[in-house]
Amino acid sequence: MANIYLPIYPNTDTPSHTPGQISTTKIYPLGTKLESRDGRVWRYAYAGGTQLSPALMGQSEAIAAEAINEVQTGYTTNIGDTSITILLTTSSGITDGDLIDGWLLVTDGDGEGHYYRIQNNVWTTGDTVMALTLYEPILVATAATSEVTVIKNLYNGVIVAPTTLTGICVGVPNVTVTANNYYWAQRRGPCAMVVDTGETLVVGQPVGYPETIAVAGAAGIPTITDEIWGTVIQIGAAGESAMVELKLE
Repeated sequence: MANIYLPIYPNTDTPSHTPGQISTTKIYPLGTKLESRDGRVWRYAYAGGTQLSPALMGQSEAIAAEAINEVQTGYTTNIGDTSITILLTTSSGITDGDLIDGWLLVTDGDGEGHYYRIQNNVWTTGDTVMALTLYEPILVATAATSEVTVIKNLYNGVIVAPTTLTGICVGVPNVTVTANNYYWAQRRGPCAMVVDTGETLVVGQPVGYPETIAVAGAAGIPTITDEIWGTVIQIGAAGESAMVELKLE
């Protein structure tokens, strides 16, 4: 996927969809990188079934339990295959096309440790047998005893980061994003973020997923095992916005 360069002032290089806009129509591949001259970086994303709010961190959709470590009984692949069939547990919640630009990971058995980017997915038998088209060919053949996991693109179905994380934090919307709309998630550079209840930020100190979080998506002081999102530029009172130098990439 190509990166997009956004000047400070609009000109012919400005993308048709900017960080201040949302769209029901997909314009770029999910994960496309947008960068401005001032150093801010965004990734093209798609909101899940709930609204996203500006200044609150977004999280990737949780991986369906029925799509993790699935034994491929009766299904194998050969070196060089780009069109394959896999077996999943029923009711995985994945629909046709959900896995575009996502990943197939071989977690155990023959081919373990290899992963492949998915071009498309279509159910062929109910919700248990799925056909995948891959961008890259299979490098190591898999056997009927191999186990696989399928993972959506991290920017597909983004939700407000819950008080108990179920995925990874992917970036902050700069505008209100209606459910099931495309938008740009900011990942680097100065960004407004809501301060979590009871948190006292310190200029120049790390900011991220709070040790004790009360408000979904809000920023606070992380512990050594919590996700760090960046550095505090300007503090804000609890429940109000602060300015953060995001460093997610």
